[in-house]
Amino acid sequence: MKKVFNNMLLGYFLTVIGSLIILLFCFHTNKANSTQIKSNTKNIPIKRPSNLFNLEESADTIFNLIQKVGAKPVTNIQKTKLKKNETLSSALKRINFENDHISKIINTISELNKGPKILSSLPIGMIIHYSNPSSLVGGALKLNYTKTKDIFVWQDIKNNYKSQVFLRPSRTEETLIKGVIKNNLYISALESGIPENTLLEMISLLGFSVDFQREIRSGDSFEILFTKEIDTLSNLVIQTKPIKFVSMSLSGNKLNFFNYEDKYGLPQYYDENGKSSKRTLMKTPINGARLSSRYGNRKHPILGYTKMHRGLDFAAPSGTPIFAAGDGIIEKAGWNGSYGKYIRIRHTGTYKTAYAHLSGFHKNTRIGKRVLQGKIIGYVGTTGRSTGPHLHYEVIKNNFQINPMRIKLPAGKNISKSDINNYKNHVQKILNLKLALEKTNRNNKLATNNHNISKKLILN
Repeated sequence: MKKVFNNMLLGYFLTVIGSLIILLFCFHTNKANSTQIKSNTKNIPIKRPSNLFNLEESADTIFNLIQKVGAKPVTNIQKTKLKKNETLSSALKRINFENDHISKIINTISELNKGPKILSSLPIGMIIHYSNPSSLVGGALKLNYTKTKDIFVWQDIKNNYKSQVFLRPSRTEETLIKGVIKNNLYISALESGIPENTLLEMISLLGFSVDFQREIRSGDSFEILFTKEIDTLSNLVIQTKPIKFVSMSLSGNKLNFFNYEDKYGLPQYYDENGKSSKRTLMKTPINGARLSSRYGNRKHPILGYTKMHRGLDFAAPSGTPIFAAGDGIIEKAGWNGSYGKYIRIRHTGTYKTAYAHLSGFHKNTRIGKRVLQGKIIGYVGTTGRSTGPHLHYEVIKNNFQINPMRIKLPAGKNISKSDINNYKNHVQKILNLKLALEKTNRNNKLATNNHNISKKLILN
């Protein structure tokens, strides 16, 4: 019996010892692992979420925003526009917000990212939707700050004002427009539905190959393929992306140009064989004008005697945009005697161009500034010695005026032989997209016609 008890005691003692050894081992192991993890955590940077600064989608109305954020109820939403020389504070004062509320609204917008800059750069004509605060309803604002962003301001249930910038939702839409020229390209293109900024881009692109004053005839046609970004809430076009394809048919002679980005990601245009659309200078730096006086001897309309006319005159309405005929540096932009308001651009060591009798300059036109071919530099006028609104245009070679109609200008850089296969594949993708859009447009037109026919049958 005693022997059995001793054996049991020994077994119990060994079990206790073994447990202590295991616990001691685990303690050291955990301690070692803990130290290692701590070391790694210290050295590995924590990555921030990628959507940390993403903006939420805007609501279409103040009512919907109030429901979304759970703010103090509003009623009787009205709207006004920010007037010239008006700040947000003075606008709120005009629409009967009390000083205490105005101060709180300005403070909450100031606390936004770049809030003070936002307040100092609110655009004239900006639409302000608002709800006047009272003891029963909350104060709220919706500011259409830019084409892509809205600022909402609201009172929470504790009457504190809060604000947030929201991103207006948008969608992209591939658009193909075809048109026939009736009087001039500018008016016909606008009537066909081409946005004005895309039209100016089109004129700039074609200006290297087309003489808008002498080559375009009534009945000539055009096609253009581009991408529109559309505001989902208002269904209005926010902006357009660079033209993908443009074509003009001039008395049966067809010109096609395709967008192909260069190594810097900038759009360049080439025909189907990879030849550049560009020339050193555009043939004509204006659209929608009539050639009213050529280069050479003429009887001066004001001076009354024969005098050498060292340029071309293009008659056009005052305010018609004038384009830079080529890339270059603006040498002069100001008054120049009988020339009136005048711009001169240095393009190379050989060529310069001059533009006279302007009504005004583009806001970016300054002496010493680099200008790109096809960009607006000024507007048609009748300043200086002039009998009516027109552009006097000169081409200067080695400091002598020459006849712009007779100069032969080198072309831009063509697609390289090593890249021609990639380019042709790219062209085919654009043509496939064009065919798909033509089919969609035909189906839409057919559906509309069938609807109109059905409507007539029902009415009759």
